Amino acid sequence: MTDYQNYWNQEIRNLLDELDAPASLHTNIVDTLANSQRTGIFENQIINALRLGLSIKEGNQNIAFVASMQSGKSKTIYFLCNYVLPAIGLLSGHENVLFVTSMRDTDLYNQNNRNLEADFYDASEGQMKYSRIKVIKMNEFFNYPNPFKAVRDLKVQLIVRDEDQYGCGEESSFQFAFFDNLRSKLPEIGLVAVSATPYDILDAHFTKSADIDVVEGVRPPSYFGITEMLRENMIDDLPLDFSPLQDNNGEYVVHPNVIEYVQHLLSFDDGLGIIRESTTLRALELRNLLRTKLKHNVDVLVIGSDSACDFSINEGLSEVANLIMRMGRRVILIIVQALTAGKDLGKLKEKIRFGIEPRDKQLANGAQGIAGRCCGYHNNRTFRIMASIPLLSNYAKFEQDWEIFSDPEWKEELIDNSIRGLTTQTKFAITQVEGIFTSIDDIFTVSVEELSTEEGRNKLSFLSDEVFDRLDGLFDPNAYNGSTKGTRLNAKDVTVRIASSYNMKSNRVYKNWNADLSADFGSVFFKKNDYNYGLLISNFPVEDDRNKLGFCGIKVFVSGEKVFRERESEIVNTSMYNAD
Repeated sequence: MTDYQNYWNQEIRNLLDELDAPASLHTNIVDTLANSQRTGIFENQIINALRLGLSIKEGNQNIAFVASMQSGKSKTIYFLCNYVLPAIGLLSGHENVLFVTSMRDTDLYNQNNRNLEADFYDASEGQMKYSRIKVIKMNEFFNYPNPFKAVRDLKVQLIVRDEDQYGCGEESSFQFAFFDNLRSKLPEIGLVAVSATPYDILDAHFTKSADIDVVEGVRPPSYFGITEMLRENMIDDLPLDFSPLQDNNGEYVVHPNVIEYVQHLLSFDDGLGIIRESTTLRALELRNLLRTKLKHNVDVLVIGSDSACDFSINEGLSEVANLIMRMGRRVILIIVQALTAGKDLGKLKEKIRFGIEPRDKQLANGAQGIAGRCCGYHNNRTFRIMASIPLLSNYAKFEQDWEIFSDPEWKEELIDNSIRGLTTQTKFAITQVEGIFTSIDDIFTVSVEELSTEEGRNKLSFLSDEVFDRLDGLFDPNAYNGSTKGTRLNAKDVTVRIASSYNMKSNRVYKNWNADLSADFGSVFFKKNDYNYGLLISNFPVEDDRNKLGFCGIKVFVSGEKVFRERESEIVNTSMYNAD
């Protein structure tokens, strides 16, 4: 086994122990992983589901599940609801989970319906069972005739919101239906928000506008995302004032960069090129110009919700798959308001040759667009993307470390690059909000060598023997060479940061290591809850190039008094999560 496999196996065992899970869940995990090619569920999704299950079991009502685009979020929810929650007693009898999709997107609803409502195999009982998940459109949730009836009839114990960006403003129907109505009658019902870009709920988390637990998805080494595309120079920056269709003295022409990308497509025997245009009229004009130029060498199609398009979104993707996978054709797909968050191109990802994404003013839709649809688990490294490099570079930083959301420098860089907002409901502005400043009463270090001594153990006497052993295990090569993202010590009153959980460019342990007694405990650890201790863990060996300190061990921060301080904020959040 690789170090990652060893780490994941140990992480699964640890989580099962923390959940006090029955043997039946272990049996189903073994069976699911043994048949991953059929189930589509792998170790990272199992770990994600167990972490979510632990958060729900601990009583967290509002949970943000943050995971990279196309990394397996739906399969995580599928395993959570059908295996984990029933096994630990949080779903019983005919109780269910309601999975709410955007009211604007029928195709995303159909995709989720097929995947999440599919029967599942219970290996512990040797039989197929109905899925515990009921997928429902947002507007149906509102008009069932009311959300309380929908929850009551289906015996819903948990609601999952997919791609939590639409319909979540201050006056939105979801806010009225869920927070103002449903929660008043069923105060214990939980909500899990699932997205790669849940910036509005993260803003509420950091500003303490709502009580939210953030669960970070595991990013396995086989995943290929925006970070990797940038690293391998597969993304070209958008030219100034770029549009695929150019107005040349009153006559429309195709932008020269589009022609260059088309030539890249022509260098392959088959494949897909994707171009986004802003309106149906412009898309149709671009289609006609490309058809005239390319004749029978390439099929050029327009998809969107307008009846003037060649196909609807879902029908268009089906036609593209038929042309490429069955007939070996080259296809250029011009999209209007399509291919955004949640859409999975499946096997077509192996055939993508180029993508052109002009959107560059909002972080979520710019990242979740064409570049985001190329993310996932595939071996295609021949495609090229034209998109805003400043936008995607800032998303990549978030992809590697979601807590950077609270970093003023990250926000300043977005604003400097003319990015106006993070999501539909979360925009940049200058405002004042209240915040809590927590003083630091004491700081001391414990080297890795001291961990094996009585003196070192005494310094960490606030940790139980079980937690201390778990802490000591983080200095094992299988741990620091693995993926420790999201790892918790689960010690009361203690929060941790682990060096091996971060990328080297933005390592929160090393960045915050020199914080002194004048610093804010909450800023060092980005935590809203009350903690007595915070641990920065430099778990790479001193001789390891990844160790930026020349010190291997732990720095302990003892928190002190909390006081309110007014501070400036660069975000206005009109999300339903902003209770203020």
